[in-house]
Amino acid sequence: MTILDPALLELAATQGSMLTTRQARSLGMGPYLLERLVAEHVLQHPTRGLYAVTALRATDPEGAHRQLCTGALLLYPDAVLSGVSAVIAHGLPVWGVDLSRPVLRRPVDRARGAHGIRIRKRSTESVETAIGPAVPVDLALVENAIDNGQVQGVCSADAALHLGLVSAEDLQSRVASVGSWPRSSRARSMVAYVDGRSESIGESRARVILVGGGLALVPQVTIRKRGTLPAIRVDFLVEGTKVVIEFDGKVKYAGGDGRTLWEEKRREDRLRRLGYTVVRIAWSDLENPGRLIAIVRKALRSAAA
Repeated sequence: MTILDPALLELAATQGSMLTTRQARSLGMGPYLLERLVAEHVLQHPTRGLYAVTALRATDPEGAHRQLCTGALLLYPDAVLSGVSAVIAHGLPVWGVDLSRPVLRRPVDRARGAHGIRIRKRSTESVETAIGPAVPVDLALVENAIDNGQVQGVCSADAALHLGLVSAEDLQSRVASVGSWPRSSRARSMVAYVDGRSESIGESRARVILVGGGLALVPQVTIRKRGTLPAIRVDFLVEGTKVVIEFDGKVKYAGGDGRTLWEEKRREDRLRRLGYTVVRIAWSDLENPGRLIAIVRKALRSAAA
């Protein structure tokens, strides 16, 4: 297998594993050698004019997308990151979106597609991020919802509100400004559901499903008790009832720590002694919205009996 020049590796390491064709050729790599390195999987060729050092590529989807964004900005120095790429550049989580292509805005006459990169007409607004210039966070969130859908938009927008990167008023104003855009109804629907009290993508998805099913939820409710026992904060309370909904997809349970699980069981027992019905949901429940809504409605009927 062909060994890469140390100077090339050093340059790629400073550019998120990426190299332009021009940079590679300036280091003595001609078309034949580049083709051979791709065939040997030493390099990847995500789009015309751009290569990536395979050994330096991120293994997680969001990390790999950040690297692609770095490469796209090398190819197009006049561009700013847009849509889901800008959402990631602002340090926000995403869910259910296509991360195979960076999304850019450039000073072009019309939006167009490109192999490996999506290009739109340039926005007059941009801010600096750790990756490079991007549209402001409120515009990025609105674009993400328009491109990918309501639930995908809510997952990222909830996190932005929770972190204080944007306000609900900012989002509403931005949505109003793009009312004539195709599929802007997705962004309007997103704004109707966002709530910065949700603390994870799983909670955001669960809330959209259940509120969309006609249930009124109050996120992050603190249940206080008499005596010396500490108060209990729950993920959701069905408004006007004593039905609690807890999402079990939290990282704190990933390791299966016995003490953590035992403490959670004791916490649930205290809630039940206080007269609360506890519904626990997991990631798998989010894949069957109708069944999830039915489970919660059954719990409501049981609690009212």
